[in-house]
Amino acid sequence: MNGKKWIAASLAVGAIATLAVFAGPAPVQVFRTTAGITALGQGSNSISGDPEYNFAILDGSNLCALALGEDPDSNQVFAMSINCESSQASLIVWDKSVSNAVATVATSTSFDTVVEQGLKSHHVNNERFVAQFAVESGGKLAGGSLTVTGRLHLGTNGCPASVLTALDVDPKDAIFCETDVANTDQDGKIKVAERAGRADFIGTLQVIESGSTNTWLVPLGHLSFRQVLDSNLPE
Repeated sequence: MNGKKWIAASLAVGAIATLAVFAGPAPVQVFRTTAGITALGQGSNSISGDPEYNFAILDGSNLCALALGEDPDSNQVFAMSINCESSQASLIVWDKSVSNAVATVATSTSFDTVVEQGLKSHHVNNERFVAQFAVESGGKLAGGSLTVTGRLHLGTNGCPASVLTALDVDPKDAIFCETDVANTDQDGKIKVAERAGRADFIGTLQVIESGSTNTWLVPLGHLSFRQVLDSNLPE
């Protein structure tokens, strides 16, 4: 490579590096999320030994415990991180004491949306999505997959946003059996009057129990996306 070409290439690489430094993290928001899950695994009758279902009713704190490998403390809560374009999301354990994620339950591998503008809105204010999530290995989780489908409220900037619960109303929620999930986690006494949307999900969790990995089916799960815990969206 001659000198002029080498200098040009070096300048181009330098410009890309400079842009990368100043670009900063991709704009995302973290929403406190409540979860209600009916799961079941393989069990056996204690008397006859015949196979039978093992049912488990789980909430967000249980998902945090699985991802952490131990019970969450009072600051560690279940949440969803999602970018402004609604193309990438993660279900995480958010530690409010350090304002950061300390574990990941699952990360989206695809996130597809359709949008709608309500009759009383001056901007596109709703999106419905279907997303595939891969369950991360860590703590007492050894993998799995989740299919999540639901609705998110969009702000005037086109990004998911929480609003007063009374304003986050979509009659189509009933069509898709999307309901609110009561907060039974350790911060359940904190009253929150905001919501960013609702979702349902199904899938599997590979759970490590007594040194063995067992499959938990999740035929029924609900999520409520509540208040913003963190945001780096541009003002």
